[in-house]
Amino acid sequence: MKTDTAYPNTISDDLIKEFQDRGFVLTPSVFDRQELADYAAAVDEEVALRTSDDSRDVLDKSTYEQSFIQCMRLGETSQAVAPLTFHPGLAGIAAQLMAVPKVRIWQDQALYKEPGGRETDAHQDQTFWPIGDVPLISAWIPFQDVRRRDGAMAYVPRSHKPGPLQVVDITHATTPYMILDDPALLGEQPEWVDVDTGSVVWHSGFTVHQAAANDSEQTRRVFTVVFIADGYRRTKNWPVFPLDRAGVGVGELMQGEGLPLVWPSTGILPEPPTRKGQLTGPQFVK
Repeated sequence: MKTDTAYPNTISDDLIKEFQDRGFVLTPSVFDRQELADYAAAVDEEVALRTSDDSRDVLDKSTYEQSFIQCMRLGETSQAVAPLTFHPGLAGIAAQLMAVPKVRIWQDQALYKEPGGRETDAHQDQTFWPIGDVPLISAWIPFQDVRRRDGAMAYVPRSHKPGPLQVVDITHATTPYMILDDPALLGEQPEWVDVDTGSVVWHSGFTVHQAAANDSEQTRRVFTVVFIADGYRRTKNWPVFPLDRAGVGVGELMQGEGLPLVWPSTGILPEPPTRKGQLTGPQFVK
């Protein structure tokens, strides 16, 4: 099968160095406004379908649900969202920033923070999953200009360098660990990042990050795509949807159903997996 190894979006050496040093970076003007508006409409429609039976006010939801409306793997259930999830420009940027030759999809998700939505607790992503220290990166793609009062993100510079810290229970089933006080962070404080429409913020799987409360009058609409480097093996047997669905055991390569190789690009959208997860919230094997 023919693959494209020419990056649609070439990232400067300075941006790559900034990401590798600080654990996060903003790439401006990845999407033009019309392209992003089309993707936003597709994601809006899928989120609306998945949440059509939920009429609760934000304050009537659980603490976790007050942080955001979470809809995962939309690219598997919507043909209109799939070109965003598997966008070769995004996958190519991920490969450049992680400095790896091949990249797979780990997951996508819409994270819509309603007006009045609470802050998202500071945490690392990668410690939630039994995948060890595989290079992993998240693309945070807002569908509108986002400032702190809208629910912008903040990142702790260089917090990826110590590797995994204590897991933060952002579901609030238990009292969350105050990771910002962890001595491994050496007193570094979160930096808030304003993002204009069309730009993308990237962060490492071990970068400590958080989101502000939404004090505006509109929903903060954000789509994220998480990429992992190809060629790494599952490290633990903790339950996790992507690996359990694909039948990946401890010590086996992380590949298979729902974990498609997206860089180098083949130019062909992967077939949707037959097994799907829950419509909203964290997913489990069905």
